Amino acid sequence: MIIEYKKQTALTDYFESKVQCKKFSKGGIWEKLGFKNIVYPDIYFHTGSLNPHSKLMIENSKITVVNSSILVDELVKDLNVKRENLRVIMPINDVEKFKKKEIKIPFYKEHNINEDDKIIYFTAQNFKRNGFESFCDIITKIESTNFRVFVTCTIDKELDYAKKVIKKFEIEDKVTFVEDEIFNVADIFILPTLNVNFSTAVVKAVTNKCAVFVPTSNNAIEIIDVFAIMDDPDDSNTAYKVDMLLRVPDELKKIQKENYSIGKKLNTTYQRVLLDEIIIELKELIESKKQKVIKK
Repeated sequence: MIIEYKKQTALTDYFESKVQCKKFSKGGIWEKLGFKNIVYPDIYFHTGSLNPHSKLMIENSKITVVNSSILVDELVKDLNVKRENLRVIMPINDVEKFKKKEIKIPFYKEHNINEDDKIIYFTAQNFKRNGFESFCDIITKIESTNFRVFVTCTIDKELDYAKKVIKKFEIEDKVTFVEDEIFNVADIFILPTLNVNFSTAVVKAVTNKCAVFVPTSNNAIEIIDVFAIMDDPDDSNTAYKVDMLLRVPDELKKIQKENYSIGKKLNTTYQRVLLDEIIIELKELIESKKQKVIKK
């Protein structure tokens, strides 16, 4: 089979381990001159933003794998591709079963956190693009006091930017920076991102039993509770909603549980089952095409 992808992932590795593949090539001079047809991929794994190459692959591959149903709707609307040629396999995060209350104990002790306080969390690859200023603005508008704010940052340049932002909002005393990700102890994850592509951080959050706030423009909204979907990164209602969850612990637990019921299914087994189905389908398509050629 012919395979194409922008980025090597666990998905592409698994597919190539199960099927004899060769990477897509546009061909040589004869293809470019039009004397020989380009043989397009049997499967294309789409990641990232759309560009001329990815659009060409999506429109001509037998099957294209994308990471959200929302993206499927957009591609069918904007490109020359049929819905039947698109498959959704969401991002995953393998997490072993754990009790959040127990995991929190040493962390709370280390950081001297009151056992009834909740943790509001932020982390991202690009703080500015992912709305750190909006995050800080939300924090300043929360009236409840039973929470602590933690931010994971490992890049010096990002840390310098983040420290300038928290100084601007005068919340230096409320924010603690840590080097490791702490989704497993966090209660509320807020990501006022400008990015449209499915946020893998949101997947980490729901698989670790967090309530998650993310703008409606990000494709990850399809795996979070509708209550926590932001109209935009600067949604004025977000602080009010977070405040409500801090005041009503049972409602927070309910959303965390609902998110986790979806998140726990997003694991390696889920991905491989769907890929195995695609492999069978492709083999049948290729065999059917061969039989038609033989009959001719």
